[in-house]
Amino acid sequence: MTIEGIRPATRLALPDLGTKIEIREAGSQVGLARITHNHPSRIHTTMAQLIFLGTAAALPVAGRTNTSLAILSDRADGNGLLIDCGGDVYGSLLRGGVGPDSISDLFITHAHIDHIGTLPSLLESLRLGGRRAPLQIWALPQVISVTHALIQAYDFELTLDTWAYPVRFTEVGDGESITLAGIPAYAASMDHTVPTLGLRLELPGGVVAYTSDTQPNPHIGRLSQGAATLITECTFLGAQEAKARTSRHLTAYEAGRLASECGAARLALVHQGPPAESIRAEAMEVFSGQVIVPDDLDTLGL
Repeated sequence: MTIEGIRPATRLALPDLGTKIEIREAGSQVGLARITHNHPSRIHTTMAQLIFLGTAAALPVAGRTNTSLAILSDRADGNGLLIDCGGDVYGSLLRGGVGPDSISDLFITHAHIDHIGTLPSLLESLRLGGRRAPLQIWALPQVISVTHALIQAYDFELTLDTWAYPVRFTEVGDGESITLAGIPAYAASMDHTVPTLGLRLELPGGVVAYTSDTQPNPHIGRLSQGAATLITECTFLGAQEAKARTSRHLTAYEAGRLASECGAARLALVHQGPPAESIRAEAMEVFSGQVIVPDDLDTLGL
């Protein structure tokens, strides 16, 4: 593996988060569908696609692996964004029809096991699957340190001088504007038990904001103002708010309230702890927009 040294994140113009965003009408359809492909190594789309690779909280359940997301466009440049790598990410990519060279960038939101723990396995699986394209990994400095420690633990197998593709690391901090897989992005600190970043992605079809793991905090409003799609975690229900505060997570009620406050058009709930219908019902108590509670491998047009 060729691991290139850490370099500063590319600084772009900071987005004006107070600007009104024009949101495309999604029509009356929910917009969720299973992916089916005759050729699993290529996604055929007419727009950017979000794949919910995993939707479970820290404890996976039958049918749900740990939360991770993939965003792929209709461009032919091979750029795709993977967010987090806990659980069976490589298997989920394959089941979602995403080939080993389709992901150009990996953004790791924080260093909890369910978001970073299978990085060595992902790197090895990509090599065995025939990957040759470089992989760019983005994360907070504290998280980059954990990635190096994980790779070092397997240095007898992840051989640094004979790897099939280069792996590059870039540190990202709160308030930085970067480009992820060709997508203008903005990172903001969240309020979790370890340093965590959320993302705002400026896509042609509208803004996608992702909180990752967090409890309510002022940065969520900046991150998600006017978003076409707000993706939040929902580890607990409102009746478990005390547990949510202890572990610094969101309840479904809080997720719905945040979506309403930021003017999001639709809300997608991941990192799911309670049953899906309970999550949906609670979020809808305070959010009048579209509420999506995806299953693993559901997709959403962006």
